[in-house]
Amino acid sequence: MIRVLHTADLHLGAPLKQLGASRETRREDFYRTFERLLTLAIKNEVHLFLVAGDLFDHPRPDTELVGRVQAGFKRLSERGIMPVLIPGTHDNVVSADSVYRRHEFPGALVLQDAVVDEPVRITVRGQEVYLYGFAYRSSASEGALAGMQRRCEEGIHIGLLHGSREGSPEWDYRKKDLPFTLPLLKTWDLDYVALGHYHDFDLLSDEKRVWACYPGSPEGKRFGENGPRFCTLANISPRQVEVEKVECQSRRLEGRTLDLSGCSGEQEAADMIAKLADKDLLLRLTLSGMVEAPLDLNRLQGLTAHHFFYLDRD
Repeated sequence: MIRVLHTADLHLGAPLKQLGASRETRREDFYRTFERLLTLAIKNEVHLFLVAGDLFDHPRPDTELVGRVQAGFKRLSERGIMPVLIPGTHDNVVSADSVYRRHEFPGALVLQDAVVDEPVRITVRGQEVYLYGFAYRSSASEGALAGMQRRCEEGIHIGLLHGSREGSPEWDYRKKDLPFTLPLLKTWDLDYVALGHYHDFDLLSDEKRVWACYPGSPEGKRFGENGPRFCTLANISPRQVEVEKVECQSRRLEGRTLDLSGCSGEQEAADMIAKLADKDLLLRLTLSGMVEAPLDLNRLQGLTAHHFFYLDRD
């Protein structure tokens, strides 16, 4: 048995322009959560730190951010934990100046071939572990999912895939989204598939076993990615896996509706909004109900925004 921490879709360096003056602090939240994941990996004595795509929000993140990530991976490798990652759709390797072409990540294993000709074999706790993963290129990854098929019986076999499970309304199924079905994934016969691309937690299982998991984004990037965010800790044995869902976000996003029926004016409305105050909350607020006099919603937002990390109105 080996133990892994599985994350994906960290989107480090995302511009977050919609947050205005709060965007730089929020960008730092994303990095702070990355560091929290490193600490979780160390405290839980995992053997592999799996990142299933979109570690960065852009294929060309700034060099300071890259250096911080390299230092984080070095922190893991010094404790005997190997980071294993694949590029995603945001931090893809299509361009010659992609982050994974320009920079090395010492101690980490980046699976960035266009197809899996043969899995990468490593030894963990005296056990052979086979890693399957690739970086999508439109010109060279045709039929690449076929390469995810288990190659041999011995050892533990782990896949990493940044792809879309068919049937979700969340994505249009472009080629680069690598659409797949659970029946197809099961034919690969891997012990665990670490998924990325969907931003909400989703455990793919049937009556027999867990096959794969989307941990979701560890920080909400946009409204709709609301509530707690997660990574997963997984104990993986041949054809058996136990998955633990671990909350990890720095701040939460929420959407709420507030009924102002009968409200006498601006101050009463502001007082009602203030009762929801939370300095760590990014809130999209929908106001409903009949009020006694028209309210200036822009002014009301200005009066109450300081009660929250960020306040938006629908």
